Amino acid sequence: MGSPYLAALLDLFFPQRCAGCRSRASDVLCGGCAENLPLLEPPLCARCGMPAPFEVPACSGCRGVDLWFEGFRAPLRYEGVGREAVHALKYGGHARVAERLAAPLLARVLPEGRLDVVVPVPLHPSRLRRRGYNQAALLARALAGRIGVPFSDKLKAVRRTRDQVELTAAGRRENVRGAFEARGRVRGRVLLVDDVLTTGATMSECARVLLEAGASGVYAVGLCRAC
Repeated sequence: MGSPYLAALLDLFFPQRCAGCRSRASDVLCGGCAENLPLLEPPLCARCGMPAPFEVPACSGCRGVDLWFEGFRAPLRYEGVGREAVHALKYGGHARVAERLAAPLLARVLPEGRLDVVVPVPLHPSRLRRRGYNQAALLARALAGRIGVPFSDKLKAVRRTRDQVELTAAGRRENVRGAFEARGRVRGRVLLVDDVLTTGATMSECARVLLEAGASGVYAVGLCRAC
């Protein structure tokens, strides 16, 4: 059988591409990538989710830094298959990553206590038009459906920010200051969702806005943590 026919058969039975290695797969990840997920496991800093020698309320990296969320957790490190899965969701339109991979993993790292609403970190309208979707909203909707908590698009980006990649931690905080607003009043405890946390600057600014809008507390989660 020639390779074109074999390829057609493979696409018929395995129409998806693995979000980790892009090989044909019957699910969002192939078996090899599923076995190599870079799980982020305790001990961790309770405040920023960074790996630590032992469980601490605040580590040397976040101690003394203004973070407006109660704490942050992610199920994966931002490396290897974790990074590739985020890229597949964020740049490749691989939306099933949110429902099939992210939501089950995120449900494992949720905080104790009541959660009243799930809110995504927003994209600026110009970036949303260019990409066509907000990857954080895909994650938040999938997670909200899984845990039975209402989804609400309570935040909007009102100022376009610079790309955070090459900025220092202080530069990132300054870059996002005043970049978000709440869509009306917010009630109860909010679960704030994004794809990746690096310094926490964006999620902290979003949390500050939500608290000013009336939230009783904000806990942050993301699919990956840059370590």
